Amino acid sequence: MKWFYIVSTALVALLSLSPFILAPSTTTEQFKGKIVAYSSYGAKIRSLDPATCGDVSSSVIQGNFYEGLYGYDFLARPVKLVPLLAQAMPEISPDGLTYTIRVREDVKYRRNPCFGTDADGTPKTRTVTADDFVLAVKRIADYHVETPMSFAFIEDKVVGAKRYRDRTQTYARGDFDRYKEPLEGVRAIDEHTLQIKLNVPFPQLVYVLALTNYAPIPRELVDYYLASRDDGAGGRTPLPLEQREPLIHDFRAAVGTGAYYLSQFVDGGDIILERNEDCRDEYYPSEGSPGDAEGGLLADAGKKTPFIDTQYFMFISEDYTMWKLFLSKQIDSTGIPRQVYNQIIGPGKELADEWASQGVRLVKYSDPAVYWLAFNMEDRVLGASKSLRQAMCLCFNVEDYVDVLHNGRGIRAVNMIPSSFEAHDEAGPSQYARLDLAAASQKLQDARRELSAAGVLGADEEITLTLDLPGRDEEDRRTGEFIQKQFRQIGVKLKIELNDWPTLQSKVEKKQTQVYAMGWHADYPDPENFLQLYYGPNIKRGTNNSNYSNPLFDRLFERAAIMPPSPRRTELYVQMIRILNEDCPVLLLSEPISFVLFHDWVRNVKPHPIGYGMSKYRRLDVSRRQAQGGR
Repeated sequence: MKWFYIVSTALVALLSLSPFILAPSTTTEQFKGKIVAYSSYGAKIRSLDPATCGDVSSSVIQGNFYEGLYGYDFLARPVKLVPLLAQAMPEISPDGLTYTIRVREDVKYRRNPCFGTDADGTPKTRTVTADDFVLAVKRIADYHVETPMSFAFIEDKVVGAKRYRDRTQTYARGDFDRYKEPLEGVRAIDEHTLQIKLNVPFPQLVYVLALTNYAPIPRELVDYYLASRDDGAGGRTPLPLEQREPLIHDFRAAVGTGAYYLSQFVDGGDIILERNEDCRDEYYPSEGSPGDAEGGLLADAGKKTPFIDTQYFMFISEDYTMWKLFLSKQIDSTGIPRQVYNQIIGPGKELADEWASQGVRLVKYSDPAVYWLAFNMEDRVLGASKSLRQAMCLCFNVEDYVDVLHNGRGIRAVNMIPSSFEAHDEAGPSQYARLDLAAASQKLQDARRELSAAGVLGADEEITLTLDLPGRDEEDRRTGEFIQKQFRQIGVKLKIELNDWPTLQSKVEKKQTQVYAMGWHADYPDPENFLQLYYGPNIKRGTNNSNYSNPLFDRLFERAAIMPPSPRRTELYVQMIRILNEDCPVLLLSEPISFVLFHDWVRNVKPHPIGYGMSKYRRLDVSRRQAQGGR
């Protein structure tokens, strides 16, 4: 997810395996009488704070308890935006600069001590107000909160956002009086009416407001968890300013409105989500897309959700371990490890009959995502030679990469936009998204001349680069060796650095990489969400992690970004894509296709390509699971 959901190639399993993976034997008594779904996560969770969430692994967890003003219809395809915490879609002024949003009056937070307690010690709750959304935006604009990704969406769009950020810099890090400062473009007209004023039209704003980054934040949370501490006698003691932390790290401070609440959090360990009894009544959709009724996806139409009481996530880094548990029916669903893929999936990429006869179902789906090897354009070598980047693209056998490392679960990416998006076909493939070793060798000769002229490389000096990968297991080592082999064909030497996911993200943000494996999963169904990754001013904002800058591209982006959908906007998108095709700030790899196996006791399976928090619609037929020897 958001930003905006940059994902590494190692995170495909997290998307495809959620939400039912591993069932620890120690939980039988703990959750007696409850319907429990067991799941896994394979990359450490970077954030519990909605303002700072910007990766898929964190979004998968956060989407269960944080909600935005808008969300996505679970069954509608193409994807459809619908009101979630808002009463209706926004009222937009004729000039496109003022949005008026009515907040639902029946939404309450999960009860929490920050709201006080009853006489018997039971935590209280309260209704969500428009002011809570104002505070959420203020935290995103706060200089002291690390929000480069989420702030990039509004920095130059929302009236007064930059000025508010500048004012917060004058406050001490722990002085939350800065939230009393007005943010001119975001205000509560009344208790349940929010108004947002823009400097320029921003048609994508409704999509941005569907991100959990903009989930409401109660001021009580800030005062209770961030500005005070337990005094050991049942009360709270204010913390000195220098000891206050402006980020939400304590899982108990993840105060949301969603179907679940976070009852336990150990990053790299067990994460438990339980039914939020304070959540408003929500119901399964009564309408779907063509084929949904025939596929059983409307059997629960109109029924109250969620259907599962508890979600139990465990940190599992080895997919083969998950596979063995699936075979023994200890878990409900699994991805397919590369090593056993050909035993499960036939030549036509369908489930082999022997597995189908055992009640196993295969679900295949494509996400609007593109994976790549990114080049740091501020690196003295890669930034100095476009020919070097083009040579590296031309020598890379992407088809083998997809087939050998991913069993063909993907299609070659040929430009920066997912193939299902507007402007992809019109722009056409990059001339460097092909395997051509002769052309690559010629480009490398050009690169040597460019690097020599720039004083970066001697005439006979070897080109040596470092590749950072987002994992440390055997599959990552194998990936590194495959990539080394590709570049060795043209005489480029590659060193491999293995990292966990948060470490790689940190290195990329600090510009400590040369080449790194990463990608982008769409926040919303608009090419602008991908093209903003290459907008020059977004280098400082944190979304342009390749550090690419092209004045012509920037001018086109600025024109397109304020335009509603139209043929002219599509033309601008096409021009931008073609500029990127030539400049090669990344080496395009694949658009992934997920293959997921489910035992037939898992119901309502329809992975959403963009939205999170859809696990509230999933159902388990527990009696069938037990009858077949499952948990």
